[in-house]
Amino acid sequence: MPFRPSTPARAPVTCGIAAHAFVETRLSQLGPLRDQPGPERSPALPPRFLRHCDEQTVVAVQAMLAAIASLPADRRDCSEHGVVAASCQAGRLATAASLAKLRTAGAVSVSPHIVPQCSLHSIAGAVSVALGMHGPNVGVGGGPDAVAEGLFAALSLLQPGGGADAAGAWLVVSDWADEPTLDATGAVLGDPTCRALALCLEPAVAAALSLAVHLPDGPEPGPRPIETRDPLGDFARAVATGAAGGVPTSWTVECPWPAEIRLTRRSVRAVQSASRREAA
Repeated sequence: MPFRPSTPARAPVTCGIAAHAFVETRLSQLGPLRDQPGPERSPALPPRFLRHCDEQTVVAVQAMLAAIASLPADRRDCSEHGVVAASCQAGRLATAASLAKLRTAGAVSVSPHIVPQCSLHSIAGAVSVALGMHGPNVGVGGGPDAVAEGLFAALSLLQPGGGADAAGAWLVVSDWADEPTLDATGAVLGDPTCRALALCLEPAVAAALSLAVHLPDGPEPGPRPIETRDPLGDFARAVATGAAGGVPTSWTVECPWPAEIRLTRRSVRAVQSASRREAA
């Protein structure tokens, strides 16, 4: 799923990026994030809320809180937003450890938290509950195409009738920078890095950074091969560079199906012009 200069496409479906944050941390450093997540100006979580959460959920919530803190004070209310969480191999560490315990100590050794904390929907559900969101919350992805699948689902949610078209939606994508290696007991070897990117997406067109889904012209080609380079890292760097004013015209995420999602940075003049058109 490479990033490359975009190619012509038709009928774009667009949204603006109002805020973003990228968080990455070593497994050994996750403990403090469970107890005191979030920077100043971010919403407070219920006590010990993240105690039993999967590592990707912890980092995803931290990215969400950092992105919220970057918004103006009058725009930090997320109660009407929806959230799409796209993960890659979330829950694998706890599940592997539980299966190893099951072999040696039986079913009584398996924690009841495995099901609610290690499913595909766990991150979206935790974010929604933690931040008091009343919009839709959806878990998508689960594998190496999580970036494309998350973007496609979030932009679909923002379309008229999608469920989050009025207030906006959050997208949080998470993975391990290097997939952890486990021993026979399910223990992690080394100190891998867990990371998450959170984006606040709004249907407004007056945004310096925007995302658009483009469908191909002509006959649909066959399925695209899955590529396993670094889609989340590449996308996070493109967003950060664009927010700093350095992205070229655009970058594109190729989906494994016939579509592509384009990240575009517009000039200040173009954003001001779009704002005037919205106001009119």
